[in-house]
Amino acid sequence: MYDKWFRITENIWNNSFSYDVRKIKKSEPKIYVTDLIEWTIDNIQIWNKIVFEEVDSKSEVQSFVWLKNFIKLSSWALAKDINLYSSLHSEWQSAPIYIFDNHNHALFFRYQELLNWNIAKWINLIHLDQHTDMNDNLNVIAREAKQSYSLEYIFHFTNYKCNVGNFIQPAIQSWLISKVIQINTEYSLLNKSINKDSKIILDIDLDFRHPQMWIEKYTQTIEITKNLISQASSVTIATSPYFLDQTLAIKILKDIFSI
Repeated sequence: MYDKWFRITENIWNNSFSYDVRKIKKSEPKIYVTDLIEWTIDNIQIWNKIVFEEVDSKSEVQSFVWLKNFIKLSSWALAKDINLYSSLHSEWQSAPIYIFDNHNHALFFRYQELLNWNIAKWINLIHLDQHTDMNDNLNVIAREAKQSYSLEYIFHFTNYKCNVGNFIQPAIQSWLISKVIQINTEYSLLNKSINKDSKIILDIDLDFRHPQMWIEKYTQTIEITKNLISQASSVTIATSPYFLDQTLAIKILKDIFSI
């Protein structure tokens, strides 16, 4: 899955935002989903394809691009900074880290890791984001149905039945996630106590560090984020082009991984 880029032209999910207005303006509203490669952060490239669109208060279409590829980081990609690499728990040396644009893609990568036996069902999720992303989703992943364990099924569900704000509830309803621990302020990040022996998956939205979030202890919160990554069995990171300038997103990524 995610082996080649594709586009979504239908009035569905991430392409459904202000679709009718965009259609008047552009005749064929569409967004693109890129492919996944194993890569390093310092080699990322900006793409020229639109990955998210919305209409502003003046009814003008605002288009947002992201990177040329989704990125999977592995231990060899992180070893560039030997001080950071050696200081983290051994779990980070094997835990997969996925970086992408729109947050709903996290659902697919979680299921991929489930099917790869890297995580178990009924696991706790730490959600570091200025939004909860807990909106209701009328679509449900069947708990025991065969198709719920097919990556093709999950891929279609992620891209055609979820948007950036409602991808967590299906994972709860399908018993993939047991508990969601929401961290949506600097205070909660600085004061949240996470049992270091507990099994978790970590979900980061870089818009948590949007300038309007008024992060005052930036370096300290970055260090805490690194520690959470070291504890997690799987890590997903969304750059959220609609909510955060992507140049800033890249800088934050480099700060997190000390590149």
